[in-house]
Amino acid sequence: MRKLRVTCAALLVLAAPAFHDAQGARPPAAQGPIATIADRRIDEADVRRAALVLADDPLRIKKPALWRKKLLDLCIDRELLALEAERAGLLKEPAIRHEIERRNAAFLYPVIRDRILVPEIQPTAAQMDSARAGGLYRRVRMSYIQTLTDHQKTIEVFAALQKGARFDSIASTYSIHPSSTQGADFGWKWAGELNRASRDALKTAKPGDILGPYPNSGSYEIYRIEAIREPEDTELREKLLRDRAAGMEGRYADALLKGFKFELNPTTANSVVFATATERVDSILASLGPDGTRQERGVRPALGILARVDGDSITYSDIAYSETLRPDGAGKVRIESTAKLRILCATAILPRLIARDAHEYGVDRDPAVARTLRLIREEVSTRAMVARAVPEPSDPGAVRAYFESHAARYQRPPARRALVAMFNSEDSARAALRSWNGIGFRDSTLIANGFREQPRASAATLLGNLYAEMPLFDTERDPLSLAARSLDAGQMAPVVHTPHGYALALVLGREAARPMTFSEAAVDAAVDAREAREEAWVTDQLNRLRAATPARTVPARLEAVRLDLSSKAGGKRR
Repeated sequence: MRKLRVTCAALLVLAAPAFHDAQGARPPAAQGPIATIADRRIDEADVRRAALVLADDPLRIKKPALWRKKLLDLCIDRELLALEAERAGLLKEPAIRHEIERRNAAFLYPVIRDRILVPEIQPTAAQMDSARAGGLYRRVRMSYIQTLTDHQKTIEVFAALQKGARFDSIASTYSIHPSSTQGADFGWKWAGELNRASRDALKTAKPGDILGPYPNSGSYEIYRIEAIREPEDTELREKLLRDRAAGMEGRYADALLKGFKFELNPTTANSVVFATATERVDSILASLGPDGTRQERGVRPALGILARVDGDSITYSDIAYSETLRPDGAGKVRIESTAKLRILCATAILPRLIARDAHEYGVDRDPAVARTLRLIREEVSTRAMVARAVPEPSDPGAVRAYFESHAARYQRPPARRALVAMFNSEDSARAALRSWNGIGFRDSTLIANGFREQPRASAATLLGNLYAEMPLFDTERDPLSLAARSLDAGQMAPVVHTPHGYALALVLGREAARPMTFSEAAVDAAVDAREAREEAWVTDQLNRLRAATPARTVPARLEAVRLDLSSKAGGKRR
């Protein structure tokens, strides 16, 4: 694993709101700040976050007191960089404001959902009684047939089942569903989640009933009820809540747009359609004034306010971001209709409306929420400042030069070369292992069994029903690499469950450790080269900022911070 450079990468990780302890951000301690820099303060929560970033630092075990001091220094450096970004005016730039708005909304919506929206849809006792009485919130265990037979044949099959024909036997002959190989057992289902046409019958169904046939996208469904049970109160409450929460985000967005009176400006719609059909995105942006609009110039139509909400408006500059507009090869993004323009404008304004809604509910005044919003703002502006100060090198050979001067860093660890097939089901993978164990398999074997090759796949990226030849490195800790580590050429690993399915690996041979080629290391070398440039710039800036803006610290308050980390040292007050 690549190591973080403390003075740059660790500082940026520390700024990220997503990097926090399991208890989340905490309000400032009542005893006062641990340190102050200009008008900024460092509190216990900041030190706790730094402890997570530097959890693997050797000082944590060897010299805990120095480690604590290092945590505080990291917090101070982060504040200095954020302060410098603010002084440089980056928070006023439209692109950075847009990214902050987008990130704020992504954070605020789950808070609003959990604190405001979900409590409002909690089912009452009366609603739960009504759901039970409706009969669609029963749990049904059933056998299942899905058949592609024509209507007349399906009626004949259904009649045979009603007369006592074995359901599993009929399923093995006619059903296309995977359950046909398992006695047609379909498991426990919620009655209301089955075919809509079955609902009336399910309300009064009893074990042994044969229901159907019900049309389903060119096929027919037939059910046999094996058992029925009423759900416990907790189970029913959770089910009702899940049903009500489905689509909640979309309904919330629609409610915001309606509540803040979102409306498209009909006078500018045609101008936008014409401009986007004839002009590049960058050309349109260059022609806009500071307010995001432009006057008519020759054949270029005027572009004014595209949409409005109470107290705010949207212009073309608000929608011209990568997540909403993706230029084609000619650099244009055609907005062909008013409907598409409406979607783009609504997408652009929603982050602001979520922030306004959070403010109206008082969510953003919660200390933990306010802290995360501040961290988002500072992370975005600090990253932008560093990226702007350290542009990509103009010399195309710079990365290769860095690689060659640090060649000792890029070593390929020992590995097993393996042919890996990813099965969608565990049963299929185990059946293949029984068939192929001892004789192995080849590309042609997999192709004959319906697999396709996935180029450049790894143990983490290989997808279901695909195969690839890949190295399984001795240094990796994923289940597939661990399973193959002790094997020799010709041996097969046991079936390994991965996020994408069930992997079956045949070891082809061993590969010794060796230096990496530039093509193998190019991606890592490019990142390392950039980090080295960033590190040099950040170090120079911090040397200047520390002298210009010294921090005032209270060592006793740092000593009092409890760092509840699972270790023998560093987790106690010392």
